[in-house]
Amino acid sequence: MSEHDDIDFDFFGDSEPEPPKKRLVRRPSGPRDGGGSPPPRRPAVPPHGGTPAVRLVSLIAFAIALILILIFAVRSCESSSENAAYKNYMDEVAKIASSSQSAGKSLSALLDKQELSESVVETTLKGLISQEGIDVQNAQKLTPPGPLRNEHEQMVEALQLRQNSLSGLLEVFKKTMSKHGSTAATKAGVALSQQMLRGVASDVLWQDMFVTPAQAVLKQQGISGVAPPSSVFVADSQRATYNSMQVVWQRFHGVQSTNTSGTVHGTNIAYVKILPSGTILNAAITQTIKTSDRLAFAVGVENGGDYLEQNIVVTLKIGQTPNPIVKKQTIAKIYPQAKQEVVFKSLNIGELANKIPVRVDVAAVTGETNLANNVATYEVMFTF
Repeated sequence: MSEHDDIDFDFFGDSEPEPPKKRLVRRPSGPRDGGGSPPPRRPAVPPHGGTPAVRLVSLIAFAIALILILIFAVRSCESSSENAAYKNYMDEVAKIASSSQSAGKSLSALLDKQELSESVVETTLKGLISQEGIDVQNAQKLTPPGPLRNEHEQMVEALQLRQNSLSGLLEVFKKTMSKHGSTAATKAGVALSQQMLRGVASDVLWQDMFVTPAQAVLKQQGISGVAPPSSVFVADSQRATYNSMQVVWQRFHGVQSTNTSGTVHGTNIAYVKILPSGTILNAAITQTIKTSDRLAFAVGVENGGDYLEQNIVVTLKIGQTPNPIVKKQTIAKIYPQAKQEVVFKSLNIGELANKIPVRVDVAAVTGETNLANNVATYEVMFTF
């Protein structure tokens, strides 16, 4: 072995083997089996929670929905609160209306008494004046909903008018207490009538300036289940006539009794007419009447005396054969010189083309002596 051979041996023996290189293997672009299209790529999946635009739109939609819910809730609460305010107000007005109407009924009962004394008149009227004053005060304390302020003021004014009516009646009775004679009675009747007319006016004011416009306001505001209460102080306007109040004044002075000369009890037949035509029956001639479901007889009864008359029975008799028709009605009361009408309906007319008597009878009242004008007979003929 030569020297060169040793050197070569040492060189190859000391060198370390070179690590093997990794081979990069490309996947063929075409299909492995040599045919068909490449497999579809998976769509890119957005990150969790969506894109910022989607999240923004969702938030806006949620905010709008929340706002709408809040608006609906607020409006619902406001509507409920507004409805409650109107109802509470009308409930309080109803109490006042009832109290005031009660005072009117008490006044009516007082004026209907056949015997009136100074103490009874003064004590009763003072009590009613006090009651109506409380009604006025309670009404003034109320706070109406804004749209009803004008109507509320008219309601208070109606109550004040009633209190003035009562105060005026008491004042007239006191001033005329020592007066006597027919002239004094006439003047007192006129003065008392004027005070009663204030009560009648209060009813008109309550209805036309409070109830009717208040109904319009409630409808305009969309308030349901609430209605303005009515209140009537003078139920019968005939009571306010000077003739009626003159009779009251005369009873107050004790100048009327069944034995007093110059005073009269009595009623009479004012008219009998056919409905619906309105033809007035005439006892001197035979009148032909067409029958129908609407046929009726209206009888007008007049109080020709000086007293308030009550419970007057009126009888209608149609003398057909074989089944005569007899009907009765009762008039609760008639003031002096006033008239009341009763209507007889549902007449089963069976006899035609014959003359038939129709008789009207107004029963006598207590103390009535002249009965000549309480009965009337008419001859009629019914046809189709």
